[in-house]
Amino acid sequence: MKKIAFILWGISLSFSCFSHNLEFGANESPPFWSKKLPNNGMCGEILQAMTELAGYKSHITFKPLSRLINDTENNDLGNPTFYLQQNDFASIIPIAIYQTVFYYYQPNHQSKIVLQSLDDLKQYKIGILKGTLIDRLAFEQQGIEFETSYNQESIFKKLKLGRIDLALEIKLVAQQTINSLYPELADNFAVIQLANSTSPIAIMISEDQPDANKIGEKLQKALETLIAEGRYQAIIKKYNGQADLPESWFNELNKFNTFYNFITSE
Repeated sequence: MKKIAFILWGISLSFSCFSHNLEFGANESPPFWSKKLPNNGMCGEILQAMTELAGYKSHITFKPLSRLINDTENNDLGNPTFYLQQNDFASIIPIAIYQTVFYYYQPNHQSKIVLQSLDDLKQYKIGILKGTLIDRLAFEQQGIEFETSYNQESIFKKLKLGRIDLALEIKLVAQQTINSLYPELADNFAVIQLANSTSPIAIMISEDQPDANKIGEKLQKALETLIAEGRYQAIIKKYNGQADLPESWFNELNKFNTFYNFITSE
């Protein structure tokens, strides 16, 4: 199942900096980013708090995911592994973590779906968000079939109708989408956990960004302050319901921070 975890997810955010104004562009992916949620969602609220503490003003414009991914000239926010293939960054600041999981609709299957290897995926059609698969061709050459959609709502509608067998999604995004579309049927959507599927959501500042290092340093210090004061934990709690974040959350966040600091300092 470790290889399955290499199917990576990209949540995009791009921005340009003019003086003390930071203009952001993000794809709609509640509860992480959403123009329909207060403060633009969980990560939107973290970002807003960071930029204000660092002395900047911020604004987010929401754009389709495919447009953000195809525009390689912008700074980004998402899974760094996805973006490092085509961009160089002066600073990468992990601000949250997420888990990628599979979902299936139980009434459409006579028995429980069990996935232990890539071979197990060959009998199913998998729904994914357009632009979120790192190397689709490599998987399709192994007989694994995908169907892309432009938004999460479309993926889970197809899943319920039986047009796809599995949906590969971020767990928190999937829960939000299911509860929005089918609150009375939420228990029918079964989740399959993946080993080693924890990934970061990070602010990635391009090497071409004016004052890139200064911006990165100020935002990193702002994040550390938010955590020390407990404001960061309070934001996360709004969306995952946990009174206290587990130690593993910060261990993972620190691990990714160390790793990407090493990459950008090379």
